[in-house]
Amino acid sequence: MSDQYISSTMQRGLSAIKALSGYEADGLRPGELAKRLNITQSQATAVIKNLIQAGFAEHCPWDQNKVRLGPALITLANSAQLAITQRSQQLEQDRRNYGAIA
Repeated sequence: MSDQYISSTMQRGLSAIKALSGYEADGLRPGELAKRLNITQSQATAVIKNLIQAGFAEHCPWDQNKVRLGPALITLANSAQLAITQRSQQLEQDRRNYGAIA
């Protein structure tokens, strides 16, 4: 894949999602996220605002200065899991109806 399509801004956002993973209970402050991503606090704040706008992050209810992963990621994960489950069920039904599929 050509690097001309790689966006540093997009990469920061995706890296932030990964960095927030595992901190759903405690959340992270923008400065903590900045350190983890090796970016400025201003860049971290911009990333956080965009993730919140998209539903991929949210402010922690107990501390508005912290953020954690948001509900949009859970929705995506649930949708993917449902699709995989449905496809697995269909394959199993096909196997029962038609025998082993090579």
